[in-house]
Amino acid sequence: MVAPIVNTGIQTAKYCNVAGLAVLIFDYFLTLEPEIRWTWNTRWNTTRILFIISRYMAFVAAGMTSYAAIATRANENCSHFSLASNAIHIISIVASEGLLVIRTYAFWKQNKKILAVLLIFAAICIACAVSITQVVSNLMASTNPSDPPISNCTFEAGRSSAIQYGFLVAYELLLMSLTVFKRYQDYRDSNSRFVRAIFQGGVRYMTAIIFVSVANILIMSLMPVSYDEMMDVPQLVLHSMLASRVLFSLHESHWGELDEATLQISTFCSVQHNETHTSFD
Repeated sequence: MVAPIVNTGIQTAKYCNVAGLAVLIFDYFLTLEPEIRWTWNTRWNTTRILFIISRYMAFVAAGMTSYAAIATRANENCSHFSLASNAIHIISIVASEGLLVIRTYAFWKQNKKILAVLLIFAAICIACAVSITQVVSNLMASTNPSDPPISNCTFEAGRSSAIQYGFLVAYELLLMSLTVFKRYQDYRDSNSRFVRAIFQGGVRYMTAIIFVSVANILIMSLMPVSYDEMMDVPQLVLHSMLASRVLFSLHESHWGELDEATLQISTFCSVQHNETHTSFD
């Protein structure tokens, strides 16, 4: 009875990851026009670099995971490929989170203390997530010599990977708390489109990421190990898609409110309007 369950889990995980890549490609063409309009003619700065990484490295990560899902690699050593795939996944997600950090920084009127807190906490979360996951994974690894060898090409992740999503949820909760606090502290009575774009777009993004991360944690903790990779590419795709949409929404709202005046958003502005300062009531 074990083999059919394992096969069903692995097949389900494969279908979900390949479907995630298809959704990413479809969404890319849906949002290509706003990308051309709002990013192609802007100067190279931190925002644009993070956008390019989160937007295009997601294709590399999703493609590598989809290849791992459908390729037959019974007699290969896949450890280097897996390490590279994991690293690209992390870089892509970190870039997407970086766009949220910049958005939060702008919402807090470019408060450098808030930026420092967010960057330090991000570094701590990344370091702890990677190191603790590795330690727990090594502890959970079978050391019984009578156990059959496990191929490192099997499309499965260890249950310890749930730890990484736990740290991601913690970071999203921090960003959401700061956004909600600032919204009701300083902008309670504001009717600005730009305020709504930052607040509503950010909260929707973070809520979706928290929901999918919690789903990933539950799948890895409660379901058979063969299902562990089921939400790998979907989570990555969600990060890339929502981060892009948040940035496009900010640009569109900014252009509709060039006469507003309290929050400087030069971080998001194109080079043609580099000296424009947009603020809230």
